[in-house]
Amino acid sequence: MYNLAWAIVLVPLGAVGLSYVTESPRRAAQICIGGTAASFVMSVVLLIYRLSHISQNPYQSVITFWTYAPGQTPVGFIGDFHIQVGILVDGLSTAILPVVTLVSLLIQVYSVAYMRGDPGYRRFFVIIGIFTFSMLGLVASPNLFNLYLMWEGVGVCSYLLIGHWWHRPAAAAAAKKAFLVTRIGDLGLFLGIVFIFSKFAADVSLLPANPQTEVNDPLNFQILGLEWQRVSSGQVLGAGSRSLVVMALLVLLGAVGKSAQLPLHTWLPDAMEGPTPISALIHAATMVAAGVYLVARLYPLFLVAPHVMTVVAVIGACTAVFAAVVALAHTDIKRIIAWSTVSHLGLMFTALGVGAFTAGVFHLFTHAWFKALLFLAAGNIIAAYGTQDIREMGGAWRRMRGTSLAMLAGCCSASGVIIFAGFWSKDSIVAGVLRNEFPGGGHVSRLAQALLLVAVCTTSVLGAMYPFRMFFLAFCGQPARRRGFQPERVREAPPAMLWPVIILGVLATIAGFIGIEGARYTFGNFVYTGSPGREGFSAGGLLLGGGLALLGVLVAALLWWRPLPVLGRVAAPVRRLGALAADGFRVDAAYAWLMMRIVALARLPVRFDRELTDAVAGGAVESVGVAAGEMRRLQTGRLQIYAISAMAGVVLVVGGITLAATGHFPGVGAAR
Repeated sequence: MYNLAWAIVLVPLGAVGLSYVTESPRRAAQICIGGTAASFVMSVVLLIYRLSHISQNPYQSVITFWTYAPGQTPVGFIGDFHIQVGILVDGLSTAILPVVTLVSLLIQVYSVAYMRGDPGYRRFFVIIGIFTFSMLGLVASPNLFNLYLMWEGVGVCSYLLIGHWWHRPAAAAAAKKAFLVTRIGDLGLFLGIVFIFSKFAADVSLLPANPQTEVNDPLNFQILGLEWQRVSSGQVLGAGSRSLVVMALLVLLGAVGKSAQLPLHTWLPDAMEGPTPISALIHAATMVAAGVYLVARLYPLFLVAPHVMTVVAVIGACTAVFAAVVALAHTDIKRIIAWSTVSHLGLMFTALGVGAFTAGVFHLFTHAWFKALLFLAAGNIIAAYGTQDIREMGGAWRRMRGTSLAMLAGCCSASGVIIFAGFWSKDSIVAGVLRNEFPGGGHVSRLAQALLLVAVCTTSVLGAMYPFRMFFLAFCGQPARRRGFQPERVREAPPAMLWPVIILGVLATIAGFIGIEGARYTFGNFVYTGSPGREGFSAGGLLLGGGLALLGVLVAALLWWRPLPVLGRVAAPVRRLGALAADGFRVDAAYAWLMMRIVALARLPVRFDRELTDAVAGGAVESVGVAAGEMRRLQTGRLQIYAISAMAGVVLVVGGITLAATGHFPGVGAAR
């Protein structure tokens, strides 16, 4: 049954290949959707089977395609090891596989109507199929080598999908920006993998026999888990050593780039230039979630480097607050949701950094549903109103009731309103910060804990304000009056675009209940069987988080739904910062200024080479040329001149000898 994971990963790729058999783009799209649907059904079957066999050890199946024997390795001390690809079935991968497949399936069904008539219709569904295969392969990877292959596959597909409308300069620029910025993080991850291999490969042969790891793969996650145990017991390296810190920091750089955390966050808002279904796909459970998944998968490494965990928490908290402020200032509905993704990913990093392991991954689980919902509902209202500016919408509640109810559920879940899915996961992060315990030992200082708590609470308030600001302006009130727009022509989206939104609305409402403690298998002990991480909610965290969410909703209602004049006057000075915040606090401009300075510095050697080296070399060449030109005049080609020159030379030599012999040169004579 566990080998079903092979089919879950490979079926979407097989469907992509089969889609080329038919000449009909519509039939090709149906084949790709069928492949994803089959993977979803199999992932649910695998999840049920895993739930009934939760006590079993993780299962892996690998294919070895390269083996190094001790005498064949380019580096002699490494010893015998294997390079493998395969699948790993454990609680973490089994919980995420259905999320990826269902989100991808609903987005593809939605895209059938949304992308109808697009010239790249077949290409769109083919790349989504490859994207789904890459993400499934990443989730089920048994080792870092396999994970990195799928990691790069996700990056390439995101580049192609963001630039789907490549003829638009903004879309082409956004695709290039996403590709180049994430390369920085990918380079860090690659160096981290190389460094981990160099440190652990020599110790693989020393590991005790393990029935779950029959071959020696120094990048295998289970072997790395054994290495963590040896490190924690002092057998290898040493807890908190520089090597472990470097490994964790390099891996963190890869996660920061892929999950758009500060300072590598600038690519994600621009990725909105792609089609709206692609925005939902990238933001919900695939590309940007890969960074959080990477940290969760390699959490044993971070546990033995507690200082790096503090870095994870600080980066996440700063990103969460920063992105929430920017989202509150934007008027583009897709960019508001994009910055919301950055903020929620920051909360996940914060949870993982303070040891709230279950809370971080549980929020990743619930975030997939309400973020996909928000984007697809936004696609419905954009199609109806012909604009992405929430100031030019209004009144959708009366004419698009299904989309409006679904969007309301998404906003409540994203805000952490009680009962909705986001409440259980988002507020458990607040509880994790309050608890403030590292499973690997050590505590954040009281000052750091206080600052993290302030950041998380601020994000909770702002994280409720910007979704409901978007909802009140776009769905409530009166339709905006603008040239060429007829409010009476606004209609609900077609069924193919409405039903995926409704399904996601239901999931965004009820999905959080699986995390409630007291069930036979809670989310935490399923995902983290055998993990030292703590799990669970606290009444204080839930009350604090839920209260802050309601406060944010109330403030949003008083500012944008039923505005109070007093609050309007108080908020007037704050609005002056709106333009700066809407521009992302000009981080892009700062990067552009920095790059221009780097380019200017890079041109200095060129100027030195051109103005000094070339001048000296050119002067020498010119001098030789002048001398050669003067000497060339002596070579006239006339025999008479050569004969006269020879005779003149003979006369001078004979005359000199004669004068020297007769004593006319006293010095010469004395010497003689």
